[in-house]
Amino acid sequence: MKSIVIIIFLTFFNQSFACECKTYPITKDKSQSELKLEDSFENSTVIFYGKYIGHGKFEPIKFYRGINILPNKKLIEEKEEKNICDYFFEKNKKYLVFGRLDENGKLWTSVCVSNTQIDNQSDLKFVKKYLNK
Repeated sequence: MKSIVIIIFLTFFNQSFACECKTYPITKDKSQSELKLEDSFENSTVIFYGKYIGHGKFEPIKFYRGINILPNKKLIEEKEEKNICDYFFEKNKKYLVFGRLDENGKLWTSVCVSNTQIDNQSDLKFVKKYLNK
């Protein structure tokens, strides 16, 4: 009986807190990750490469979009409320980050966009391809 209650609870729990990300059609031309990446470039108001310094803060290294709407160009803060759909960054790692700013100038991002850990800035050559579209 305990097993059944646990299974029902886990099923309900997983469904009620699942992220609802955009789905992409299966095509011969592009992979799902390419379509997600294109969508991330199209729909993000802020795109930057930066180091996550912990406690919800980034030190931007290079901006690709949104520098003119940022209140503080040397430090970007994530929104304070966290949920299961948030992308969790590792301290002292560098990332290509896609997001939007809220009314308080805090960054909103999620697992539904193509945030990517990037170890070397030269690995960002692919960004120009998407920004020039």
